[in-house]
Amino acid sequence: MTAWSEIDVEAASVPELLSGRIAQLIDSGRVEAGSKLPSERALVTMLGASRISIRHALQDLELRGYLTRKPRAGRIVAPLEMRALAEGSIFGSMSSDHRTVREVMDLRTVVEPPIAERAAVRHRTSELHALRTPLETSERELANRPPSLQVMQLCDVQFHLAIAGLAHNSMLTRLVTETNEWMAPSRQASFQTEQRMQRSVDAHRSIYHAIAERDPVRARKAMHDHLADVLEAIAPLAH
Repeated sequence: MTAWSEIDVEAASVPELLSGRIAQLIDSGRVEAGSKLPSERALVTMLGASRISIRHALQDLELRGYLTRKPRAGRIVAPLEMRALAEGSIFGSMSSDHRTVREVMDLRTVVEPPIAERAAVRHRTSELHALRTPLETSERELANRPPSLQVMQLCDVQFHLAIAGLAHNSMLTRLVTETNEWMAPSRQASFQTEQRMQRSVDAHRSIYHAIAERDPVRARKAMHDHLADVLEAIAPLAH
């Protein structure tokens, strides 16, 4: 455990710096391949970092091939060959400091409209509840004054992940999962006005109806318009 004490508190407060420090410990052999990482809760205590910073840093290290997960064992330091493999992937080649909001939104604009199109064609009617539940939850939450930002954020993520699930392609689901994680800065409180929340929920309702009615063209356009609106709303972050 002594290796973890080498990570300074200042670095631990920023996910990008934190993942970099942990990667250095692994590269240097101070944390060996095959060793089990402490739990997120333990790392919060050990490093003095927030749970969110810890989680984002660990997710970044998973994408870069430094960590892997095993059932009931948690996160394990991956062997060197996994890191080399990840370096050739889209996730491994994008360091955290290059994942700007604009790049992530550009990626989402490319992939999510056709995912919505596929969901409209491939979904089973019995699966629509996965899409309807976060939509209706967010609509109810908007009636509160003020609405809970945490609830609205969770519903937004669940809605987009549900669409990927309806497309029945595990690779697309993983891609949407990661891009939603990278979008965390755009969901900060200063950008989440009630007007923006309402526009997002209205867009989600349009997307839902297009998918439920099996209209792939309308589903694709509704998702494209929604993402364009989001990018415009968070333009101050997208640099």
